[in-house]
Amino acid sequence: MHRTNRRIDLDQLFNQILKPALGCTEPVAVAFAASAAVQAACGWLPGKICNLKVAEDVRLLRVRVSRNIFKNSFAILIPNAEGHKGIVMAAALGVYCDPSQGMNLFAGLNSDRIRAAEKLIQNRKVEISITEDAPAEVYIEVEAQLEGRLGASMIRHEHSILSWLKCNGEIVFGEDKLNSKTQVSPEVSALKAMSLKEVIDLVEDLPEGVLALLRNTVVMNVAACRAGLTRPMGIGTGYFGTADEDASSFAQHMASLTAAGSDARMSGYPVEIMTSAGSGNQGIIGTIPVVSYAGAHGLAELKMLQSVALSHLVTMYLTAYIGYLSALCGVAIKAGIGAACGVVYAMGGGAEEVERAVKIMAATLTGMICDGAKIGCALKVSNAAEMAVRSAQLAMRKAEVPDDNGIVAPTAEQTILNLAELGRTMEVVDQKIIDIMMKKIETKPA
Repeated sequence: MHRTNRRIDLDQLFNQILKPALGCTEPVAVAFAASAAVQAACGWLPGKICNLKVAEDVRLLRVRVSRNIFKNSFAILIPNAEGHKGIVMAAALGVYCDPSQGMNLFAGLNSDRIRAAEKLIQNRKVEISITEDAPAEVYIEVEAQLEGRLGASMIRHEHSILSWLKCNGEIVFGEDKLNSKTQVSPEVSALKAMSLKEVIDLVEDLPEGVLALLRNTVVMNVAACRAGLTRPMGIGTGYFGTADEDASSFAQHMASLTAAGSDARMSGYPVEIMTSAGSGNQGIIGTIPVVSYAGAHGLAELKMLQSVALSHLVTMYLTAYIGYLSALCGVAIKAGIGAACGVVYAMGGGAEEVERAVKIMAATLTGMICDGAKIGCALKVSNAAEMAVRSAQLAMRKAEVPDDNGIVAPTAEQTILNLAELGRTMEVVDQKIIDIMMKKIETKPA
């Protein structure tokens, strides 16, 4: 029987952390917002059946995004889109997609919709701009002008949740709260208020619904990684890593398997991923190192699922402090730390060992920047996965990073606060990354 004095609804929390998506979450979110804006112009609301024929009436699509959304949509391939990539195409394709499909809306792409999106771009009907005063790192606002009608949508804070919809200037769904800097659910707020020891305690008594979701997460993300091993995808980080005769250690093989999932999804291969805290790559790294360790050591299913649960809980815990997107690589400093904690738990460790693992990871991979979503992310996934296992091994052997080392603090919680503070001061890095990306557009041959 489950404890009744819990401060948090685990079913709701895990359903917020773990969500399926087809394709990189930032361009998918842009397409979702675009499709919702177009349909809102004709009276569509979430839960209703949409009318895709209205897309033919689109005269102009204006898309405003935060720097982080632009950065992570700049060079990423779109699944089922015949090799197309980038934020402009994502928005254009969204016009012809069904918003009721949410983060899986690219599953409905076909050649007719792709040709229509190409024509929309050729006719200069898609405008993209970066807003410097975005109220959140995840921010997308779309205005769709149709013949005699106007639709608009906003996504703020979370990729898959519409903040509001407007039809002809009137709000028809949600609320317009532009001044709100935070939009945190009660479950995430409760998680953020916990100590790491309390977070660990949560996995000892998981509801059946959460266990079922975790099983689905394992099946889905393992399948994605295996797909990435069938042939070289992206730059072939995972595929070539497993073929390396020198890659004899468990950690190296596990890192290659994990990277293969990133190879697949970042190269546009149409494989569904269970995301973690808004990121597919975080979903992969939060799952595969733990599952790989459990399989190699014959762990019982419940222990494996509890370990995976801790990995994703810690990933969300860090996200609550650092944010969904930042100049720091979430694969490294959020899901990587989460995976290290999950592997520690699978190894039989407790709060003391988890704290050591957090500090070791923070002392190792904190400097890894996020320079946008792209096929090269698999390299970072590989490094973070391998380091997560090594950190867990070191933590179990009582290796300790002294708290006079850089950003490492006396406790794991204080170390996480330092990571969050560091992330907030790196806006200049984000802007420089955007500047470099813009120069690529300016110097690209016609």
